[in-house]
Amino acid sequence: MKPLADPRSLVWILAACLMPWMATGLAAAPPNSAASQLQRMADAVNSLSFEGTLVYLHKNRLETLHIRHSIEDGQVRERLISMTGPVRAVTREDDEVTCVLPNSQTISVRRHGVTHDLLRSRALDPDLLGHHYQVHGLGAARVAGRETEVVGLVPRDDLRYGYRFYLDRETGLPLKTDLMGAEAEPIEQIMFTSLQLTHDDASGNPVTSRSTGPRHKPWSAIAAETHWRFAQMPDGFELLMHKAATQPANGPAEPEHFLLSDGLAAVSVYIEPDSGGGLLGETRIGAIHAAGGRIAGYHVTVVGEVPAATVAMFLASLEYIGEDVR
Repeated sequence: MKPLADPRSLVWILAACLMPWMATGLAAAPPNSAASQLQRMADAVNSLSFEGTLVYLHKNRLETLHIRHSIEDGQVRERLISMTGPVRAVTREDDEVTCVLPNSQTISVRRHGVTHDLLRSRALDPDLLGHHYQVHGLGAARVAGRETEVVGLVPRDDLRYGYRFYLDRETGLPLKTDLMGAEAEPIEQIMFTSLQLTHDDASGNPVTSRSTGPRHKPWSAIAAETHWRFAQMPDGFELLMHKAATQPANGPAEPEHFLLSDGLAAVSVYIEPDSGGGLLGETRIGAIHAAGGRIAGYHVTVVGEVPAATVAMFLASLEYIGEDVR
């Protein structure tokens, strides 16, 4: 498998903007449990304003970033700026993400369902996760000169990655996140080297809308919107969002998009008319794997922060069922 080359389509530009931002929160759990500590993390992300410096490490690649995260009028606003290499920036205001690429091109997108933030704040279902992950405490550690409690999520199969979260004992904020591979070694790491709580320009009103809405979208709800189905999805994954293909009056066409998740890991499937280009076979961006192929005159791209076998399963199970078959 070879590293991803320069992006050639809107799909890859959006993946490059959104995929590297990670961490998570968890729904209600017994007091003092590992799950309750993750709930405290979600509460902290949705109520505290801060800024700091962090580093991203993948194999021999080290990148320094600066983040400013604020809660203003009940909405999350974040700005992440690369401090090494070409100038890149990602700004998030609630569900709107703006990416400034190295060539100064600016792209704005609206996210749906599961998001790939540095600090995810949407609540998760511990009962659902328990079928596919073991959640447990891993003791204490120091990160950026602060005491943390370490929480691990260990996958029960080879279809998903594991996670380790180092949660600030004082605030609950995640100061370090490790994405764990099959050999129980970090695939990539994100770690704060400095953190400062801020109060200027922040209302202090916590975000209350993140955990609302249905956990998944039944296939029956999109029967009139799509001519596709998954014959057999990887165990535990469900449809969270479907967006039909669009052709805006001003701008490029947007592919049909399926967003699927097991409650923690997320996979996107993009379908567009085959123009003879696009990804064929498998590739990766850091811990993000992708697979592309042609089905019934369409080009399909599957992208997710999951092992290569998982995206391959999604691609192999996708079927075109035609306009008259539901």
